[in-house]
Amino acid sequence: MKLTFLGTAAATACPLVFCRCAACRMAWEKGGKDLRRRSSLLIDDDLLIDLGPDLMSAAFAFGIDVSRIRYWLQTHSHSDHFDAAHLVTRISDYATIDTLPLALCASPETMRHMSERLGMEEYGAALENPLWQKRLNLSPHPLHHGDTVTLGHRRITAVESNHDPRDGSLLWVIEEGNTAFLYATDTMQFTENALALFKERSLRFDAMAIDHTYGPGTSGGGHLCADEVVAEINRLKSIGCLKPHCRIFATHISHEGMPLHEELSAFAAKNGYEIAFDGLTITF
Repeated sequence: MKLTFLGTAAATACPLVFCRCAACRMAWEKGGKDLRRRSSLLIDDDLLIDLGPDLMSAAFAFGIDVSRIRYWLQTHSHSDHFDAAHLVTRISDYATIDTLPLALCASPETMRHMSERLGMEEYGAALENPLWQKRLNLSPHPLHHGDTVTLGHRRITAVESNHDPRDGSLLWVIEEGNTAFLYATDTMQFTENALALFKERSLRFDAMAIDHTYGPGTSGGGHLCADEVVAEINRLKSIGCLKPHCRIFATHISHEGMPLHEELSAFAAKNGYEIAFDGLTITF
């Protein structure tokens, strides 16, 4: 399984548009890994997690042919994770040709909110409408916590997140053969239902991406800080769902309480995980 981190920032990218805090000023000065697009991930060139606003910027930078994407997992409908303007260009009105069929997995609540935003981009557009599904060459798969669907050669399992219950936010487990990957952003601490699902299905992960919105000693709403990431990794280890050589990557990184990438990486290394950066590609 190949992972490519298309973006690793929280909602506002990093540095922020108008911010002059020390973290943002240093990021502008240093550049490189300290410049972050909104979070999104590509698996094996054909499976996308989150159709966010920075998708094309990442594709240009990293030489990715997004027209090859066949499968799409959406964590939730917030604007930093879903850009309806990208989706609507699949219809013929935009002179788009030869689009491949696209399978979408999301919660029913997320799909409903995505549909509302799609209708604001194109009058009358609706994900639940079969005519619009045909126009978009899109097949929706509404999933609840614990539901599993097979897409191509992969097993996809939806896991509840407590980030925005009203939006039906989900985490995702992707399995290829004996290899398993957990994508866990946006979220706070894993819910008891999530941990129970991992145990009941004997899921053991080879790699994981985890929410890391705030820096060490900095707490905030709806997300994890660095210290909480360490605690959640230990919770997962305690129930035996991380393989001995599981690689754990922090993503969805904000500027709040956050040192630069190099310093943050040193903190992470001491605590058994790694800091992802835009364009990072790993195969396991």
